Amino acid sequence: MKKTSTLLLAACCWAGVARAQAPQTLNYYYGNLHAHSAYSDGNKDESKNHFRTPGQNFGFASASQHFDFLGISEHNHATAGMARANYAKGLRQADSVTVDGKFVALYGMEWGTISGGGHLLVYGVDQLLNWESGNYDVYVPKNDYQALFRQINKRPGAFATLAHPSSGDYGNLAGSAPFSARADSAVVGTVMRSGPAMSTNISYLDPSRSSYESTFQKLLAKGYHVGISLDHDNHYTTFGRNTPGRLVVLAPELTKASLLEAVRARRFYASDDWNAEVRFQLNEQPMGNIVQGEQAAAISVSVTDSDGEALKSLTLLRGTPGSGQLATVVATAPGLGSTLSYTETTVQPGETAYYYAVITQADGDRIVTSPIWYTRMLATAGHAPQAVAAQLDVYPNPGAGPVSVSYFLATPAAVTLEVLDAVGRPVYRLASDERQSAGPHTLQLGTDETPLENGLYIVRLVQNGASSYRRLLIAR
Repeated sequence: MKKTSTLLLAACCWAGVARAQAPQTLNYYYGNLHAHSAYSDGNKDESKNHFRTPGQNFGFASASQHFDFLGISEHNHATAGMARANYAKGLRQADSVTVDGKFVALYGMEWGTISGGGHLLVYGVDQLLNWESGNYDVYVPKNDYQALFRQINKRPGAFATLAHPSSGDYGNLAGSAPFSARADSAVVGTVMRSGPAMSTNISYLDPSRSSYESTFQKLLAKGYHVGISLDHDNHYTTFGRNTPGRLVVLAPELTKASLLEAVRARRFYASDDWNAEVRFQLNEQPMGNIVQGEQAAAISVSVTDSDGEALKSLTLLRGTPGSGQLATVVATAPGLGSTLSYTETTVQPGETAYYYAVITQADGDRIVTSPIWYTRMLATAGHAPQAVAAQLDVYPNPGAGPVSVSYFLATPAAVTLEVLDAVGRPVYRLASDERQSAGPHTLQLGTDETPLENGLYIVRLVQNGASSYRRLLIAR
C-alpha cells in the first residue's frame, strides 16, 4: 500500500474550526465510501467469483492500487436486500479486517430510496436506521430526511454525504427549501462524480465522467458547509479497480477513527487522478475549516503528482454563503503553473466568504477541493456583526426518558444553555458563557445527572447575544 507524502499544518478541532494548537502532520489517503456487498444489492457477480460478504470485499479492495480505505454503505432496507442482523455482521467484519497503517475498512449505510427523495451515505452510526417492521435498530420514518438528520446529530462524529443527488432530493435541500441548520450539521459532503455503479471493469480504465458538481455549488451558495467527494457505488466485485478516480482524505494516520474524524471535518477532495496531492490553505489552515481572523485571507494552492502529469488550469473560486449566488473565479495560476497564491482584498470586516480550488490536468482529469470558509472579524471591540439565533432541537418531545438537546453553531460562540421551569425559574444551567466551537453540539437531559420531573420546561440557548427557545414536555 502506497503511503503518500505528508503535509504539515496547524491542527484543527473536531468540528472543523481552526484553533491554535500544536502542528499536525496530515497524510493523503485514497479510497471510496460508496460500495455494496451481497448484504444489500452488491456482488452481482457472486455466482462467478463467490465474493459476497463485506469481509471478502474489503480483502479484494486492500490489494487494489492507490487504495487505502473502502467504505461499504449498504442500502438500509429489505427491498434492497438488507437484514438487521447483517448490518451488525458488516460492522464486525470491517473492524476485524482493518490493519492500522495499511488498510482501513469502514461500514455504513445508504439511507433512503431514490423514488422517495434520494440516497445519503451515513457513517458513524452503529445501528441500522430503518422504517420496516422488525428490520431496524432505530426507527426512522421512510422519506423523513429531517428525522434522519436528527439521528445523525445525536451521535458525535456521525455524518452523511449526498449520493448521486437529483433535483428536488432530500426535501429539495439544494433548491427552494429554506436553509436547515439541522441538515447543515449532519451533511458534510456531496459528490463530484458517482459510479460507474454497474461497471465490471477491473483494469482501472473506466473514466466515470458523470457530474454532480452543480449540487455542490448550489449548496454552498445557500450557506451549507459541505465538502466534495467522489464515489464508485460498486455493485460488482470491482472495489478500487474500475476507475482511477478517488476520494482523497487528509488525516494524521490511517486508522478508522482518524479517517472518520477527517471526513467529519471536511478535510477531503474529489480527484479523477489516483495520486494527485493538493495542498490548499487559508492563513495556514487546511480545506474544510471554518476560520475567523482580523487579517486579510492569505490563500495558497499547490498540486503535485508523482507521475509528473501537467496541468491545464488551476483556479480559485470565491462565493458568499447564503447569497444564493454561485461562486466565481477570483484567481488563476499563471501559465500552466501548479501553484497559486492569492491575498483577499475584497471581503470586508464583518463579512464571510468561502473559497475552493478547481484543477484540470492536461489529460482532462478534474480535481475539486472542499472549501474553506473565512469570516473577517472587526478589529475594534463592540462592533461585531449581529448574531443570528441558532437552530435548537429537543427530541423526543414530549419525552418520557432521556431527551437530546442539539444545536449547531455557524461560528465559534460564547454559549449559555439553561433549562427553565414553566414559570421561568432555572432548573439547570448546562453552560454559562462558555466558549464553544462551531459545528454540532448534542447533550442529554433527563439522565441520572440531570433528572426531570413530569411537567413543562423551557430550554434556552444564548449564543453571542442571540437567543433560541424550545418548549419541552416530560410526560411519563
